[in-house]
Amino acid sequence: MFSNASQEICLLVSAGLAGIIAVPLFLQSRRLNAIPTVGSTNSWWSAIKNLKGMSGIIQEGYNEYKNVPFKIPTLYNWIVVVSGTRLLDEIRAAPDDQLSAVEGANDFFKIAFIMGRQVANDPYHFVIIKTQLNRKLATLCPIIEDEISATLSEMFSSQDDEWKPVVALTTMRKVVSRAGNRIFVGLPLCRNPGWLEFGLQYAVDSMVSAAKIDLFPRFMWPLIANFFTSTGNHVGQAVEFLGPIIRERQNIVNRARSGEVVNMPDDFLQWLVNNGSESTEREITQRILAMVFASIHGTASSLMCAVYDLAAHPEYLGPLREEVDAVVRQDGWTKAAIDKMYKIDSFLKESHRLGGGSSLVMIRKVLKDFTFSDGRVIPTGCYIAAPSCAIHHDGELYDKPDAFDPFRYVRLRGDGNDVKQQMVSLSSDFLAFGHGKHACPGRFAAAIIQKITLARIVSSYDLKLDDGAPASCKTVEFGIFISPDPTTTILLRKRSSV
Repeated sequence: MFSNASQEICLLVSAGLAGIIAVPLFLQSRRLNAIPTVGSTNSWWSAIKNLKGMSGIIQEGYNEYKNVPFKIPTLYNWIVVVSGTRLLDEIRAAPDDQLSAVEGANDFFKIAFIMGRQVANDPYHFVIIKTQLNRKLATLCPIIEDEISATLSEMFSSQDDEWKPVVALTTMRKVVSRAGNRIFVGLPLCRNPGWLEFGLQYAVDSMVSAAKIDLFPRFMWPLIANFFTSTGNHVGQAVEFLGPIIRERQNIVNRARSGEVVNMPDDFLQWLVNNGSESTEREITQRILAMVFASIHGTASSLMCAVYDLAAHPEYLGPLREEVDAVVRQDGWTKAAIDKMYKIDSFLKESHRLGGGSSLVMIRKVLKDFTFSDGRVIPTGCYIAAPSCAIHHDGELYDKPDAFDPFRYVRLRGDGNDVKQQMVSLSSDFLAFGHGKHACPGRFAAAIIQKITLARIVSSYDLKLDDGAPASCKTVEFGIFISPDPTTTILLRKRSSV
């Protein structure tokens, strides 16, 4: 994520600042005495080590304190980790002015400094996702398939019967970027190479910037964001692409309001303009960037893991192809067809279970002291989260939890269409998209993009791993965040039976 030199400097500066903050952090920990600590007895040193990844210490805590809250230190705060249906339900039921999902996301992703304070303070685009995007997925499905099919054809047009290496994460980011932008801004911008390259770089730079800011105490965040990150320039660059289109869309709305019959575009940008909560080019652009960031990181990374799993287990290509060919032959590339791809859905869900983009989900910031039903009090200012990776590898919840079993959820469906087994369904046992009312609102669109992409790859290409490649995708960690190794390659060729 960082160059070695810059990472060492940041870690040294962070270590010094953490030492300064150690006293108030220690005093806060006294209010958490009833919550056991996992890791080194020196919370400051443990927090430094946690920068390199928290999945190990979280798993250690889960093994020892399953269904009981435990705490782990960050540089300047504490995260209380909870599991079990009872405790997770208590978090879900807590009012937003006590346990805030919005403020939790703002702090961990540094949204105010990367996407703008208005995006952080008023995430009304979530409402548009729920009321517009999710309700129009049946209409959008053929459009998404068209963009994914076109992207794969362009990238692999020269592909022949010879095995060729493909950088998996880069490829999936390009596919997801094109498909997502077809929904967000429509044609022709969704195919503009300059816009697409900018969006990919913005998503990467944003994560790097958030990680840099996180190395410093809160009072320094504005300073670090202004002088040591590049995201401040991104909005201006994005406005150069989007500004003319936004003005055109606003003109269409004004003409429609005057009674003129117009051809109203039907994409996320137009829904933002129609909403009218924001009117400047910069404000609307920041909302689009928020969508680009979420789609490229969340959707592309998990899709890449699934493609890697398929390359590692090519024996599943046959049954997946049979399913895809059968439903497409009957229903075409429609939402009805995608909904019948039970094996594709199960394959992706299993890959989500074993992968995951974060070792903690359901992050809540405590705005008012919160008391669990067992009397344990979590003081204001701390964070509460659920250990998704640890739960997904729990032998009491999953049979052979460490084994990749791609049709696990097909069997659990039984003879009926048990919607609880769908990858977008929520439960305390499967937390890839969170849980409760603050679960990822864009998961339905993300699932369709992933399912169509995997189905298109299955129907058109053969995949395998190079000799000696690990059976599961290598990952890199920083704090709670987990990402596939960006250098990972798979071998791909045109489907031999086509």
